[in-house]
Amino acid sequence: MLRLIFLFLFLIYVQLLYGQSDPLTLSRIDEKIPIQTSGGRLFWGDVLFFHEWHIQKNINFGNYRLIDANAVQRAFGTFDECKLRLNEICGENKLQPMSGNVLIVVHGFGGSGRRTKKLAKWFQEQKIYNHVINFTYPSMSQSILEHSRMLDSVIRNLSGNVRCIDFVAHSLGCIVVRRYLSGSLDEKWVAAANPLEERDKFSPDNRIGRFIMLGPPNHGAELAVKLIGNNRAVRIFTGITGDELGMRWEETNKKLGIPKCEFAIIAGGCGDKKGFSRLIKGDDDGVVSVEGTKLLGAVEWILFNMKHDELLQNEIIFEYALEFLKKGTFSGLYEKNKNNTEIKNNKISVDY
Repeated sequence: MLRLIFLFLFLIYVQLLYGQSDPLTLSRIDEKIPIQTSGGRLFWGDVLFFHEWHIQKNINFGNYRLIDANAVQRAFGTFDECKLRLNEICGENKLQPMSGNVLIVVHGFGGSGRRTKKLAKWFQEQKIYNHVINFTYPSMSQSILEHSRMLDSVIRNLSGNVRCIDFVAHSLGCIVVRRYLSGSLDEKWVAAANPLEERDKFSPDNRIGRFIMLGPPNHGAELAVKLIGNNRAVRIFTGITGDELGMRWEETNKKLGIPKCEFAIIAGGCGDKKGFSRLIKGDDDGVVSVEGTKLLGAVEWILFNMKHDELLQNEIIFEYALEFLKKGTFSGLYEKNKNNTEIKNNKISVDY
């Protein structure tokens, strides 16, 4: 145990020492001795993407790092210093500004870009989008508002040559995108009493296109209430976001509006009144209730006989997502899959 404590303190010391060193010198060291990272999960989140390169921010120390497509660190320091090194790399590799259509993939609670890697890779292979961004944020270490601010930073730093930005998000990621699309990223901002009527008054970026939600906890996460509740030990692990999805959902919901853009919902469940979990009332995907996924204003809503995480692994889900992102409807796939008993279609009908 003492060894683990000393190791932990040593790592903190190195982090502090590293943050105070000359970042440009360190960036050169990174080039000669590449530092493999996990890509971010607990303390790092993306704030800028350029092709396969991205700059991440450390939420504890406020410093930044530049990592490549393999999550290898190539520079470390302030945001401007990392961006300067990125500009040098762009010149060395003759990388052109990002342009055309961009898809941003957003993972759920407790995950990282690794969780959505299969989905992001599948969309890249379809060659429908010029760029697919697999956005990572520290889902258990800061608030939903801070997650949304990181997403906002990524979008603001996209080139003006980017024409359209679409989203595919899973679970908590849907709430992060909703918060970004809802209104001012100010702590005091509150959604209107009737967000459906007010949604046309706000758009954070005129390039926003369509949005697909996979297993979204649009009315909170019942499982979070059951398993986390007011248990202090568990809450230390799940962080502020666990509280916001569970016991503090009523407060969280006041900060969420209805997206102005066209959006569709893909839910998981059994198609019966029992669902996968005994802890959740009615049908559910093991994490979120079927009714809890629904949101007034959705263009389409469809139920698949799948568990929560299976929505990120099944290519038929990807096909439906792509169909909506291209055409604004799932209808082109209904006839194709009419004999598939795993699919249950039901247009949304629920009060917000």
